[in-house]
Amino acid sequence: MNKLRGCMAVVLMAIFFSNSLVASASQTEVDRLKEESENASQQVNDINSQKQQAESAKEQLQSQATSLSGQITDLNTQITTVTGEISETEVSIAAVEADIDDLNDKLDKTQKSLENQKESMSSRIVYMYENKSTNTLVNYLESGSMAEFLQRLEYMQNIAEYDQSCIEKFEATELELEETKAAIQEKSDELTSYKGKLKSKKSNLGTLVNNTASALNTTNTQIADTDAAIAELEKQLAEAKEKEKRLQQQYQAAQVALAEKLAGEHGGYTGGYSTTDEETLILAALIQAEAANQGDAGRLAVGSVVMNRVASGRFPNSVSGVIYSPGQFAPVTSGRVAIILAEGPNSACQRAAAQAISGSTNTDALFFCTYSYAQNLHNSQVGAEQAAAEAEGREPREGIGFLDRTSGTTINAHYFYNYN
Repeated sequence: MNKLRGCMAVVLMAIFFSNSLVASASQTEVDRLKEESENASQQVNDINSQKQQAESAKEQLQSQATSLSGQITDLNTQITTVTGEISETEVSIAAVEADIDDLNDKLDKTQKSLENQKESMSSRIVYMYENKSTNTLVNYLESGSMAEFLQRLEYMQNIAEYDQSCIEKFEATELELEETKAAIQEKSDELTSYKGKLKSKKSNLGTLVNNTASALNTTNTQIADTDAAIAELEKQLAEAKEKEKRLQQQYQAAQVALAEKLAGEHGGYTGGYSTTDEETLILAALIQAEAANQGDAGRLAVGSVVMNRVASGRFPNSVSGVIYSPGQFAPVTSGRVAIILAEGPNSACQRAAAQAISGSTNTDALFFCTYSYAQNLHNSQVGAEQAAAEAEGREPREGIGFLDRTSGTTINAHYFYNYN
């Protein structure tokens, strides 16, 4: 309900301004409102530009946030992989350490066996010396026969060879175990070093994750700030558009009021005006600027409006005076007419100008505009009256629209008219 009342208030203000302008319309007022309307349009464009820049910045920030999120996901994946590698390495280290323990046990057993074998060998040697079993002569003399003597010698040799073989075997086994232990220890050292590198890599990845997460938080904060800025710009843009619309309505109403003020009685131009070649070219240039693509009838109608003004007594009484009156024809203000004059109007527009000056006019209208402009102005005025009537609880007044208050003819895209 409050929103509806606000809209009605705006409409009533527009009607108030419109009525005030009708009462006090002047060229100065029209020019002032035109300038304010253009300034309001420029403000709308400026805010739109700022809004587009903010939206572009937001898109870049969102792209950056997406990239950072992807980086965090990738880093976390790497951390998971490295953690798995650390676990696998720890398992391998444990297995190697178990192998080393087994080897140490085997080495201990081998060394004990070697020591036992050496001790046994030593005991046998002592026994044989003490019993003179190592003395060949004694053995010979004590032997009952040569066979027994040889048997004793062979027995002693076998014992010595056996002991020597055991010692060599145990020493070889001990050396092999030592070498294996050294190789496994080297592998253990390598695994331990690799584990250290993996832990360092994991730590570095964790730091990168934290730094990237911090950058993502900063980016998300910037996105939120940009969203707030866009929202504020949208609010300003809505206000600026409302102001632009209001000023355009006032400008349109002032133009209409000034036109009504200038209208008066008229009967249309029927010829007799003495013009110069220069004025003919000026009129042709205006026709080309306003209606180059409107066909023969449309071009002649524009020329007719100028000549009708020359004859009306309410406008300057010369072609150049009518055309160069302040604020009357947009192509004059924009410089388009001057450009066409410099290049030379085309033959079709020169022919239309000559026809209009000779009195061969096809309308008695003093004014013209595009039909779309006339229809939009009509709809705006009718809509404003309907809103005002609804707000005041009454029936809308009839004949309030622009097309109701004028009589005219549509020729191609233009509406040629006079006020009723």
